[in-house]
Amino acid sequence: MKKMKRFFALFLAMAMVLGMSMTTMAAPGDATAKITINVKEATGATIKYAKIAEAAPTTPLGWSLVEGVTLSNGVTIEQLANVAQGKSNEEAVKDAADGTINSNELVAKAIKDIILDTTLDAGVTEITGVTPGLYVIEVQKNGWTFTRMLAYVAWNNDNTAAVPVTSVTAKGAPDQVAKEISAEGNTSVSEGDVVPFEVTATYPYLAQTIENPRFEIKDEVKGGEIQGTPVVTIDGANASANDVTVTVAEDKKSFTAVFNYKIANASDAVVIRYNVEVKLGANETQLENNVSSTISSLTGGDPTTTDAKVISPTVDATVKKTAETADGTALAGAKFALYVESNEGATAYKNAEDAIIVLEEGASVPAGMTALKYVDEQITGDGEDGTTLGIATFTKLDADKKYWVVETEAPTGYSLNTRAEALTGAVITPGTAEPKEIDGKTVMVTENKKESDFTQVTIVDTTLSALPSTGGIGTTIFTVGGCAIMILAAGMFFVSRRRAAK
Repeated sequence: MKKMKRFFALFLAMAMVLGMSMTTMAAPGDATAKITINVKEATGATIKYAKIAEAAPTTPLGWSLVEGVTLSNGVTIEQLANVAQGKSNEEAVKDAADGTINSNELVAKAIKDIILDTTLDAGVTEITGVTPGLYVIEVQKNGWTFTRMLAYVAWNNDNTAAVPVTSVTAKGAPDQVAKEISAEGNTSVSEGDVVPFEVTATYPYLAQTIENPRFEIKDEVKGGEIQGTPVVTIDGANASANDVTVTVAEDKKSFTAVFNYKIANASDAVVIRYNVEVKLGANETQLENNVSSTISSLTGGDPTTTDAKVISPTVDATVKKTAETADGTALAGAKFALYVESNEGATAYKNAEDAIIVLEEGASVPAGMTALKYVDEQITGDGEDGTTLGIATFTKLDADKKYWVVETEAPTGYSLNTRAEALTGAVITPGTAEPKEIDGKTVMVTENKKESDFTQVTIVDTTLSALPSTGGIGTTIFTVGGCAIMILAAGMFFVSRRRAAK
């Protein structure tokens, strides 16, 4: 009987040891078990990872840190395990895939400083041959910011190997802010134009370990003024005062949008729309719009700033005044008026004979006529004080518009040419965003380039003709005869009065 008791005691002890070590004896995992990382815009991305926890069935927790791993910010493995407490393996894996676990603040603090010692080949987005445990994964890509992820590779239902596939989604967004003119026909501009702009960015992912996260967009205008307050949308919906604060400078040359950072908005599209009225200074010949996006933390080191620029130039036009001579003598002092085709604010119209008729106050443009709006007036130079003889110059014009020029005052001694001439030949090449080094940093520049100004217009005047002389005496004899008669009559008058007096 005592032998039987000893046998059963030994059997029970062996059973207990066997039970405690079954998980340890289980296969370490199928070589095909893997973690799949879903990366938006995966081209050019590099993935680094490290396993930080592994199964430890002989411990009360069942997990332990990999040798040499220390969690950041004093977080313990027990605290990490509690993140998924009460969930089945499948539920925990699902949470890891949709980011629930990865966006947990405790997790972010725990894995912040973990050294990632393994790098996948460029373009590879799978970690193969994984075994149950916890993995820290980080995606790195030039021009993008990603947060670290904690992937939980669970045991299968038999506790014999890792689940075949664990899927996680990389949380990241491009750093680069983008800017464009949001309507066609504004590759070139002129004074008074209202140009619609659109700034686009992706709401960034900032680790929850960052204190005082910063996300702001600033826009500066040269050669124009911002109209009203820019409108901000996040994921297609108008942003509220709780989402962002937009401040326009007093001189209307810039605005700043400071976002109240919310992790829930991460990866959403941010769009800022606003209008700029072109107001060119004396030395400005183009509208230049600069935008920058700044992402940083007061405790996270230097900020990440990206810049974009859009340039829209103006063009010029010259009119040459010449005499109707063999050598086309240039003439000073001719005055020309410039008009632009416009149905809004029309002040004149062009008739079928290409003459420009100025509208009287309150009058409207006749049906079928080309409506025109007065732009400017210039006089041909005399060749002095920096002017060019016979040339009148109109500056800061829009290559996309239709202009007409007409002579309104001829030089002394010459006839007026009343035929209106169209300006043609100005060419602007639309630009595409290209990286350029400006002041030591890379800026995405969209430059609409001026290829040519308007082609010079030459307007010819004829001289005024004097009345011809016939070679005869004309009216001279009658003038002399009339004067003689008047003198004779006066003499006779005074003689008759003298006789009467005697």
